Amino acid sequence: MDAMEFLDLVERHAREHPEAEALVTSDGARMGYGELWSASGGVAALLAREAARDGRPAHEPVMVYGHKSPLMLACLLACLRSGRPYVPCDCHSVPPARVRAIAAQLGSPVLLAVEPLPPEALADGEGRALAADVWDAEKVARAAALSERPDAGLAVSGDELAYVLFTSGSTGAPKGVEVTAACVDRFMPWCVSIMGLGVAAGAPRRFLDQAPFSFDLSVFELVGALATGGALFSLTHATQSSMRDQLAALDASGVYVWVSTPSFAEMCLADPSFSASLMPRVETFLFCGETLTNACARRLQERFPAARVVNSYGPTESTVAVSAVEVTPAMAAAPDPLPVGAPRPGTRIRVVDERGADVATGALGEVVIEGDTVALGYLGQPALTAARFGSATLGGRPVRTYRTGDEGWLDEGGMLHYHGRIDLQVKLNGYRIELGDVESHLAQVPGVKAAAVVAATRDGRADHLVAHVVWEGERPSSDFELARDVKARLRSSLPHYMIPRRIVFDDALPVTPNGKVDRHALAEELPRRGARGRRGVGGGAA
Repeated sequence: MDAMEFLDLVERHAREHPEAEALVTSDGARMGYGELWSASGGVAALLAREAARDGRPAHEPVMVYGHKSPLMLACLLACLRSGRPYVPCDCHSVPPARVRAIAAQLGSPVLLAVEPLPPEALADGEGRALAADVWDAEKVARAAALSERPDAGLAVSGDELAYVLFTSGSTGAPKGVEVTAACVDRFMPWCVSIMGLGVAAGAPRRFLDQAPFSFDLSVFELVGALATGGALFSLTHATQSSMRDQLAALDASGVYVWVSTPSFAEMCLADPSFSASLMPRVETFLFCGETLTNACARRLQERFPAARVVNSYGPTESTVAVSAVEVTPAMAAAPDPLPVGAPRPGTRIRVVDERGADVATGALGEVVIEGDTVALGYLGQPALTAARFGSATLGGRPVRTYRTGDEGWLDEGGMLHYHGRIDLQVKLNGYRIELGDVESHLAQVPGVKAAAVVAATRDGRADHLVAHVVWEGERPSSDFELARDVKARLRSSLPHYMIPRRIVFDDALPVTPNGKVDRHALAEELPRRGARGRRGVGGGAA
């Protein structure tokens, strides 16, 4: 079985440029390639030795609990080198209850706790331990200092799992997505190509590492940086807790490749200093995880005129992303929402109806991904795996398929256009409404910086729509008048039943630890806030 190319590249950089930086954090921690390879080797060797001693199954997942420290990165590589997929749990975004839920699904895993682990995180309701073994930071550090290397034949490869990322499940319990070493290796060359680089380029570029390792967006920069001999510039939780500290860190970052959700970029754009003067080396802005609006792309192009803006799309189940497009000024200026791109080599994107048949070009349907980076399935959930994953033939080779639950359409050039989540559709007064559709029209209203729409419910049914809007344009005398003006704009492009009854003007939209708009927080605020918003009341007849 072929070795994992990604690991081979990291080893090559460590051998040829041991002093080159591999990770720099915003609070000053650093690790070079030589040290990273050595530290991951020590941890991997001890993991393998203790697993053999205890008779633990080969290729069992290992939880890694921590944040953006050098040891956290070393532990992720150590798992791969010892033949075990890693399961990242960020200590600032994965609460103890979710750590327990993940550990319970894994079934008595080994856990590497780079950061202090809350005692309640690994005990069930009756006080029984949920982990077979917990390495604290001291043991991890001792293992990292060992001058040992694991047997190279142990490393994950082919259809062996590289990592398991837990995403939200419809039942409330997280579901683990099983991504293989082959998926990562096939994703890698396309990943770096859309960043404007080449595999093993040896370019000493820094990549912004904003998302926690427990969020699949981080795989973009982790693979992109380490495959090309570049460095991760990790924004720590403490830095991101202060806009002043964050801007100071970005000023000193030397970042060439920016990877984040659009929401994080929107937050930075709120400060006038966020421009090419602050970050003169940025060559590429790469976005994934949620919708990139035309307005956000325009502002980035205005403030960073020499940088490329790339919009990409893909769920965790297809190894981060499967399509991308470079956003031109003409695209950003157009009234239509931005496309999410053409499929990567090795991937076919279909849009199907409820029966699974292809719809006509330009027609809406469910997005289905067929290709060589589709995950194996959901850990320990065969029924759910069977419902969402399947098989097909592409280029004469068998590939896996995944029904995304996303709605979209393909244009005549094969470019995918994302229309929103099928499960974000609501039925209101007999009409089926896609909330993302309303949001995309709100985003086209001059002065709207960001918008999210939620449904207010009564007696378990959708009663009316509420739009949360961050406004950056000139304001009339009252928010009531402003809401009336926004609704008047919407009436020119939306039917009456899709116009929100209330528009609430907020200073900022709440975001999850992964940088996405927190719709649950917005929905939960409706009963508490009544008719009041952070910045006033939305009014006017629809």
